[in-house]
Amino acid sequence: MSKKLNRKRLIVIISILVLLVVGLLAARLIGQRQMTTFFNELETVILQRGSLISYIEADGVVRSAQSSVLRWDISAEVREVVVAVGDQVEKGQTLASLGKNTLPASVILAQVDLIDAQQELDDLHNSRLLQAEAQKAVEDAQQALEDAYNPAMTQAQAQAAIANAERDLERAQRHYDILMTPASAWSLQQINSNILLTEKNLIDLEEDVAETEKKVNQTVLHPFESRIFYKQLYSNLQIQLAETQKRYVTLVDRYNELQAPPDPSDVAVAEAALFAARAQLADAHRQWQRVKDGPTQAEIAVLEAKLEDAQREWDRLKDGPTTDDITSVEARIAASQALLAKAVINSPFDGVITEANINPGDQIDTGDIAFRLDDLAHLFVDLQVSEIDINSVDVGQDVILTYDAVLAKEYHGRVVAISPVGTETGGVVSFEVTIELMDADEAIRPGMTATVDIEISRIENTLLVPNQAIRALEGQRVVYAFGDGIISGGPAALSEERPSGPFGGLAQAFGAGASPSMILPIPITVGVTSDNYSEVLSGDLAEGDEILLNPIAELLNSPLGQRGPTRNR
Repeated sequence: MSKKLNRKRLIVIISILVLLVVGLLAARLIGQRQMTTFFNELETVILQRGSLISYIEADGVVRSAQSSVLRWDISAEVREVVVAVGDQVEKGQTLASLGKNTLPASVILAQVDLIDAQQELDDLHNSRLLQAEAQKAVEDAQQALEDAYNPAMTQAQAQAAIANAERDLERAQRHYDILMTPASAWSLQQINSNILLTEKNLIDLEEDVAETEKKVNQTVLHPFESRIFYKQLYSNLQIQLAETQKRYVTLVDRYNELQAPPDPSDVAVAEAALFAARAQLADAHRQWQRVKDGPTQAEIAVLEAKLEDAQREWDRLKDGPTTDDITSVEARIAASQALLAKAVINSPFDGVITEANINPGDQIDTGDIAFRLDDLAHLFVDLQVSEIDINSVDVGQDVILTYDAVLAKEYHGRVVAISPVGTETGGVVSFEVTIELMDADEAIRPGMTATVDIEISRIENTLLVPNQAIRALEGQRVVYAFGDGIISGGPAALSEERPSGPFGGLAQAFGAGASPSMILPIPITVGVTSDNYSEVLSGDLAEGDEILLNPIAELLNSPLGQRGPTRNR
């Protein structure tokens, strides 16, 4: 009974041991499969030396170097439009003009003002008339002052003016009296006698002319007669006849004039002349009264002041026009030209017409848009760079630009301006950076969005480690690499030949021959970093080393990833 009991106990113990072994074996096999799966998912990379370029990335919008919206400054009718959208124009080229007959009066008169001002400017530069007039004004003022100090000449002139005025009044009175006095019977008889005598002379001359004309036209003449003589006589008689006819008409007109009442207009003219002569005489008397006792102190002071004014004007003009005179006239010219320029629209710079809103015949108002002009020869991108990165950006740095509208193509540019003052938006301070496109083509247009990479540093021939491989371990940056052991060659080592012998499978299952120090963390110090790579400044790494690109967390937390940091190189 005791033996059976011991046997049963032994069988139970053996069964338990077998079950324990089988369980451990199963667990080991499962772990081995998991480890194999982890290693199959690992990626490695061979460290190399190369160039490391760091960029700052920002977005901006393409704009032209210059852009201008051209508007009308006056209201009128469009006469001519000489450009269309897409046309290349030059600075100063006329793009459109308004009809002259529809312009405001101020613009039309500006042409006259411009001509006058230009002539005045030409006179200032070339004419000496102003100088001569200023010099004469000085001489006249000096003469007037001298006359005031020596009144004898002035008094004599005043007396002569009275005598002349009296003589003119006498003539005017006589003419008026003759005009208003009827002709006497004797005068009429005398003129009538002259008319009768002149009439008889006319008759005699007409007979002599007729007789002489016959002689001139006679075919045969007596030997003592001369045709030349008769022709000369005939000519002289015709002249006498014409003069006598003129005298006769004058006498008849005079006779009729003496008999007719005076013409009202002649009377009015005579009366006006009579009144003017009387006023002139009165003025001469007043002048005499003023000068007969010599000039007063006030008159002397006025004459001296006039002389001083004339002298100042002469001093100002004697050396030619002053700068102020020329500036004043030039300002008038500029004002007139500016007003006339409102009737046309000229291109302010070289560029391309990108918008046109007018047609001939349109009635436009002040402020209406005519064109938009852009300088597409030079394109720029304005972007905002954070205050954290702005000190890494310098004028002249190269940039790479890409566009959503232009796929699979890079463009190049250069930093040309950096704003010295930042702007705050939402608590973030940024600075405007301007990029000039260096190789823009027809695919790039203002308004497009550009992604800009600004190169802020470049390091040549440095050891590079992928950023993907860098991990943090106890406050240090590390990368992971394979150490000594059966897996030191990478995941393929798991398939190497198992140990031989009757317990080879068991030994393999329990990890016999495997080193638990296969994956090692290697501390490193990094320098410049880009989006994909970092510069290795120090650490137990060298070109050609193989490191893990994607160390798996489960693997790093296993015994394989927890061994010491030493390894054999």
